[in-house]
This record gives sequence, C-alpha cells and structure tokens, in this order.
Amino acid sequence: MHLIGKTNIGFIAKRYIFFSFTILLILSGIVSLILRGGPNYGIDFKGGILMQISFSKVVDFNLVRKTLEDSGIQGVDMQSSGISSIILRAKKTSQNPDEFASKVKTILTQKLTDTTITVERTEFVAATVGKHLIKQAYLAILLSFLGIVVYVAFRFSSGIWGTAGVFALVHDVFITYGIFSILNKEINLTIVAALLTIAGYSINDTIVVFDRIRENLRLKPKDDLGAVIDLSINQTLSRTIITSLTVFLVALVLFIYGGEVLHDFSFALLIGVVIGTYSSIFVASPMIYEWEVSKRKRAKAALSYNKNKK
Repeated sequence: MHLIGKTNIGFIAKRYIFFSFTILLILSGIVSLILRGGPNYGIDFKGGILMQISFSKVVDFNLVRKTLEDSGIQGVDMQSSGISSIILRAKKTSQNPDEFASKVKTILTQKLTDTTITVERTEFVAATVGKHLIKQAYLAILLSFLGIVVYVAFRFSSGIWGTAGVFALVHDVFITYGIFSILNKEINLTIVAALLTIAGYSINDTIVVFDRIRENLRLKPKDDLGAVIDLSINQTLSRTIITSLTVFLVALVLFIYGGEVLHDFSFALLIGVVIGTYSSIFVASPMIYEWEVSKRKRAKAALSYNKNKK
C-alpha cells in the first residue's frame, strides 16, 4: 500500500535547516524548564492526598470533576476504580486528609442528590515517596535508552547507528517533555508511560529507515552516501507516513473521546508521533551521514599525512 507515489526529495541537502529547527525546539524546552523552575510534577511525584469514593449508582465522572472545580477544588486527578467507584488525587493542601475528604463528600452530596456517596479510604502520599518515584521514573527511561543503544549497535555492528537512533528518541522524548513544560501541563506516572511509549515507537520507525539505508549501501557501494540515504528515506517515506498517520488517528480519537483521564496521555502521544516521524527522517539519518563523511575525511587526512611523512 502506498499513500504517496515515488518521491525524490533531497533530505541530506537540507539537513542543516532541520538541525537548526531541532536545536530551536530543544532550547525552547530548556528555557521553559528554567523559567518555571523545573517540571510541573503531579501528585505522583510531589505528594498529596489520595481518596477513593464509591457511589450507589453509576455517575458521570466529568460531572464529578466539574462539581469539584466549581467549588474551588482545582487540579484533581481522577481515575476509575470500578463501575461506580473513583480514585481522586489532589496536590498538597493546608487541610489534613480527613478534612479534605469531608469537604469533598459534602460538595458531592449536595450536588449529586440521587446517589449515596461513601468515602472508602483516604491516604496521604508523602513527598519522600514522590522523590523516590521521580528517581525510579528517570532510571526506567535511562535504562531503556541504554538497552536500545546496545541493541541497535549490535544489530548494525556499529555504535554510531545506536547512538544516532537513541539521540533521535531522546530528541523526541525531551521535546515532548519541553512542550508539556511550555503548556505547564503536569508530569505524572501516566505521562512517563507515554514518554516510554514514544521512545519505543520512535526507535522502531528509525530502525526501519536504517535497515533500508544499510541494504542500499550494500547494493550501491560506489554511489554517493548522501544519494543513497536520500534514496532510502524516499523509499520508506510512504510506509513511515502510513504508520505514523494510523497511530496519530488512534491517539487523536483517544484525545477527543477518551475523557479527562486519558487526555494528557493521548496529547503526549500526538506530539510524540509527529516528532518521532520528523526525527526518523530529518535527524537520525542525517546524523549518520555527518558521522560517515567526517570519518572518511579523517581517514583521508591520515592517509595523506602518512604519504607526506614517507
């Protein structure tokens, strides 16, 4: 299946334009994180109050959220815990957990008069637990990156392929992270899961392009490297667009119809799919070209130096 016909786009010739755009995106995220004093961590990382509420009948969770927000309780994360039960997570407040739970129950009881509300449990999540989760989350991301470097380097028998692939996925994850900072959206465990999903998707797309480059390098060993890479990207372009578009549409449906719980998760996937497709074409492959050209220049300079020395 081909979404677009045969193309002959010169990606390598325009690589510095794309490199500049990449640097701009990365710097924007860094500046935002500096100005905001770091990421906007959610209750999973900063600590707060967790309570589970059950209802005697099924209720609209969006109505519960709106009721709390209209009553001045903002920034509450909600998660389904059964057909008629929800878990609320709220950041630290001046109230203790019991006072907060009592306030929430009173507000909901006054608004939702046709159901009986029961507070099943109320817990306080300490900030020390949040700090531990931050370390664990970053460790999970780091180990996944290292594993991908080793796998790609082994598969392509060269460390530069693994390095370029991981740089591309780090690029995707960090830009998504930066956009969340620019929009002041919360970073929680769900978003960490989205970032890891983006990393997996990105490296898969990049490896498809790398495979075609390696295959064409074997078939056309005497051709110009830039021409071979351009040919490889153009050959896989239709496949890349179809795959990315399919994932993008699924994430878009989740974003529109998935409700508040999946809103930020699907938003991160939307960004990640777009940036991941961009990096596979405009970042990872041109990095291979830059490295190989630089290596050949160094080898040529060393050969010339040895001849002159003799």
